Amino acid sequence: MLVDSGLLTNEQAAAAQAASRRESLAFEQVLIRDGIIRSKDIATMLALTLSVPMVDLGSQSIEPEALLAMPEDVARKYMVLPIKKEGDRLTVALTNPLNLGLLEDIATLTGANLDPLISTPEDISEHIEIAYRRTQDISQTSPNAEAGEVKVTAKVLSDSPPAQVIDLLLRQAVHDRASDIHIEPTDQRLRVRFRIDGILHDVMNLSLEMHPTLLSRLKIVSGMNIAERRRPQDGQFTVEIDNRKVDVRVAVSNTVTGEMTVLRLLDKGFTLLGLGQIGMEKEVLERFRKLLRLPYGIIIVCGPTGAGKSTTLYASILEMNRIERNVISLEDPVEYRIPDINQMQIQAEAGITFATQLRSILRLDPDVILVGEIRDQETAIIATQAALTGHLVLTSLHANDAVSAVMRLRDLGVAPYLLTSSLAGVISQRMLRVVCRGCKTVSPPPAADRKAYESEMDESLEYYTHGSGCNVCAQTGYRGRTGVFEVLNVTDPLRQLMLADTAREAMHRQALADGMVPMRRDGMSKVKSGVTTPHEVMRVLFTLE
Repeated sequence: MLVDSGLLTNEQAAAAQAASRRESLAFEQVLIRDGIIRSKDIATMLALTLSVPMVDLGSQSIEPEALLAMPEDVARKYMVLPIKKEGDRLTVALTNPLNLGLLEDIATLTGANLDPLISTPEDISEHIEIAYRRTQDISQTSPNAEAGEVKVTAKVLSDSPPAQVIDLLLRQAVHDRASDIHIEPTDQRLRVRFRIDGILHDVMNLSLEMHPTLLSRLKIVSGMNIAERRRPQDGQFTVEIDNRKVDVRVAVSNTVTGEMTVLRLLDKGFTLLGLGQIGMEKEVLERFRKLLRLPYGIIIVCGPTGAGKSTTLYASILEMNRIERNVISLEDPVEYRIPDINQMQIQAEAGITFATQLRSILRLDPDVILVGEIRDQETAIIATQAALTGHLVLTSLHANDAVSAVMRLRDLGVAPYLLTSSLAGVISQRMLRVVCRGCKTVSPPPAADRKAYESEMDESLEYYTHGSGCNVCAQTGYRGRTGVFEVLNVTDPLRQLMLADTAREAMHRQALADGMVPMRRDGMSKVKSGVTTPHEVMRVLFTLE
């Protein structure tokens, strides 16, 4: 069906509108209740009856040119989503293409000839929210914002006070599922980036003139010294966004082009995940649960910053019986509150460190001790001694893989005899992006991806699952993340190698012989099940080997 403005006489248009309204009313009486189409099945029936295509908005790419052709308030008022613009033709998704009056109104407002497609009100409303998200808050607060503008500009934000600009950035970051906001001054611009699913994305470029006022405002709300511009500073504050409390950790450090700022967002409304929800395969999960059933010993979760170590530690605590066991945690900072455990905050400026507090914890009759991170020799030695005296100690450590964590403890000065007596197991992990469900497709893999998979799995890969890119995943093909793991259970043969101060390669071979599944193989297993792609596994787990 095409609606071309200007092709009908006034009499013809009036007659067509009257006939269209009668026909539309007849369909609405049968297919529509309370003014909206209730289900996708009914919308499909309407599409078949009228021979008008039905569109799945989750798999569509929304063109910026189409959004510019229709202001957001018009899209919301008429429940119409512009999808594609080619010349003077505009493809739109709507619920009822029989409403000729609505089509004429939209054609007049946009100055375009319309190609309508059918969708459900729920899908249209959801994807209007996604498509116009970048300017939703700006358009509501700034009178100078151009209608339908997709990218936030310095001109739009320059008229807003610093407090409002920060609030808008935080809201957009939360809506986009960002974990960090980077505000970085350069020679010519103020660069703003969001880290989403572990990857940094350019969001906007602001004027350098805004940097001093934004930085001052952030320092004030974070409790920093506003006059200090040379030394690094840390602070935090809490905001409420969409009825959710979000903790914002702020770090400021000076560069040659000015002070850069990174805001880490911690959603207090986030539901803690269990071990079965963080991406562990069945075999890996069972090996790790065996470690958690031990009455004493030290269990280490290792990986770089942002690998999900805290999530695994919290999931491990949730797995335990917290009524019969006294669980005490030392954290810096306490990110999430867990029922039925005693959480303690490290405050180095007051002399409360991991080492000093760990000593006092041993007098509080604990069964399980969670030490947020081992950072120095003193903490490492006290933690191992606590494990030797009948406590189960869970902690994290920065190391590349499970065997390297053993080497790291040795480098920190923990004696080999202490390690062999106290260390129960090590779990190493990373985070992989998950293929977007909205644009998931299956096709033959590129040669490099096929080679990477076959070298690890010793089997061919004829087809693989990947995302083709849609508006839901911002054209990346990925949405959300899952974990990839390797679990090292310390056995007697491995203890002998540790006691003999053996090289890493020999311990790694022994760990494989004892049943450890390497992270890369665990990642490729997720490729086989369609969770992620070989490219993503190699991006995260690439080594010179």
